[in-house]
Amino acid sequence: MNDNLITQLIYRTVLCCVSLLAVLLTFGIFYAGSGPVPLTWEFLKYYTNISNYFVFGVSVAGFVHTVKRVQAGERGGYCTALRTLRFMTVVMILVTFLVYLILLGDPFSADFWRNIGNLSYHVVAPVLFIADYLIFEEKRTVSVFAPLYSLVIPLVYVVYIFILGAAVPGFTYPYFFLDVATLGYGGVCVWVLILLVVFTALGYLLWLWNRFGKFDGKWKCDFHNVLLRKQSPAAETPVEEEDAPSQKMP
Repeated sequence: MNDNLITQLIYRTVLCCVSLLAVLLTFGIFYAGSGPVPLTWEFLKYYTNISNYFVFGVSVAGFVHTVKRVQAGERGGYCTALRTLRFMTVVMILVTFLVYLILLGDPFSADFWRNIGNLSYHVVAPVLFIADYLIFEEKRTVSVFAPLYSLVIPLVYVVYIFILGAAVPGFTYPYFFLDVATLGYGGVCVWVLILLVVFTALGYLLWLWNRFGKFDGKWKCDFHNVLLRKQSPAAETPVEEEDAPSQKMP
């Protein structure tokens, strides 16, 4: 984990720019693959697009938070803005990345790598956002329940697709595993359960990463106080003002 706020600021500037490009590409306003895609409401039915909107929003919030701390003269620390939502968004975009690579996309084809849209919102923006969390997130700051909270957004999305499928004549389902017309509600529910297991497993792997670090001179997973977020070191161990290391520029 890296607590250098200048490094975080530079990284999040790049992340916001890449994420913004990915968001714009989901609207079909640029050439993507074989040509320009007409802008219709249907871009709102894709989980990939929605997850990238979350990534952009959370990235901007993290960038603004980091800018304020740097402007205040701080040079060390971590982003504390929207911590739980950021965790949920990492799980969300991690699933977008993995499902596309494993089930939907063909990374061994030339078209996959020529399509700027695919690379932006399926690969580059997700990888940068996930790396931001893995590298710059403070350890022991996520509740043990956070991976379960991460199931809320995909479940709401599934209900949203069911509603669209029932309400919109001739609705085309965005993914084969949500295609009620082909699989029926029973088949779709089986896929949803499988994906929820994947979400939960990835969430707890990410939670374990947040608990793994060098504590008391040893590399280990620290499971102390798993129900609540850890206080800052300053709050846990008061120090005399003259002995406290300054995190601000002189």
